[in-house]
Amino acid sequence: MKGKDGNRQAGSLYDLIPAKPQNAKPVGEWNAVEIIVYKGTVEHKQNGETVVEYHLWTPEWEELVAGSKFPGLNEDWANVAKTGYFGLQDHGDDAWFRNIKIREL
Repeated sequence: MKGKDGNRQAGSLYDLIPAKPQNAKPVGEWNAVEIIVYKGTVEHKQNGETVVEYHLWTPEWEELVAGSKFPGLNEDWANVAKTGYFGLQDHGDDAWFRNIKIREL
């Protein structure tokens, strides 16, 4: 499996921070996911548990990106916009999404 310590598994901040615990449900079952962003603090919740938390626009954030497979994108990618779009993706496998809701806090 590629990545490090599960940092490319469900709930993780892709290639940067692994979800702990790794609590994804088996294939064929739905996961419940919530991502909360408030004043630069980002929290990933999966199946009722917080699995990742990080802080945007900090020296620690820039260090994470610089140490990832994305170091050349440090100025553009690490400087996350405060407004804009988001995307849902997978790397070639089928993926399904349902009940997506976006709320302003």
